[in-house]
Amino acid sequence: MSHLCPPGRAAEHHGVRDLAEPELLLDAWGQASVAPPAGRGAVLVRLAGLCPDLDRALDLGVGECAALAALAHATAFGREVAGVITCSSCGELLSAQVSLPTAEELVTAAAASGPRQVSVGEFTVRAPTTRDLLAAAASPDRACAVLLSRCVLRGDGSPVDPAELTQEEKSLLDEAAEAITAATMTTLCVRCPGCGEHVRAALDTAAVLWDRIDIAAPALMEEVAVLAGAFGWSEADLLAMPAARRAAYLERVET
Repeated sequence: MSHLCPPGRAAEHHGVRDLAEPELLLDAWGQASVAPPAGRGAVLVRLAGLCPDLDRALDLGVGECAALAALAHATAFGREVAGVITCSSCGELLSAQVSLPTAEELVTAAAASGPRQVSVGEFTVRAPTTRDLLAAAASPDRACAVLLSRCVLRGDGSPVDPAELTQEEKSLLDEAAEAITAATMTTLCVRCPGCGEHVRAALDTAAVLWDRIDIAAPALMEEVAVLAGAFGWSEADLLAMPAARRAAYLERVET
């Protein structure tokens, strides 16, 4: 089966759903928490209304999924994000702050990073999708071979047998796939105070979005548990209550 046919396109990016809204936040946390780490971005992009169904979200190129995850983050939690990267020269852990692109820029980036492919010699390489990453994660000892077999075709359209590739061909194909994906990724850049090296790394916006949800959802559940225990209100009533009012009631419980 050819994997070079265009996957289902993302929605038209109208009406992004706010994943910080209480009911949607808990739904997002519940669904993404049981998904494989490589698939969480697709789950969250779908819940944010940026793809009509999970199947199509899984078939988005990883660059497109990352741009849409960044859009979901900007909508729910703002554009400012922090990351940690390791200096490639001295190994020091560095913290970096970055502002995500504007919503308009992210929509443009997602559209531009749709199913893309490049020719490398006799081969055609396309950007991997989340579905490809999940397949690779299922066979960690063969991850590279799995990605090559799924994302690369020969000139005649036949799939590639990774065992028949030279190391040089594998390196060239890997570099081509990275170049396709990296063009749409948000990048962290920081100067290492230890050695002075300028360090750059791609920001995993899907992981950052999940981290924010994984912090916010349990905190919200704790609020609901405290208020339900104190006043006997239902979860639905508490989730429908404005955050400021919940906070005011919490102060009265704690005092």
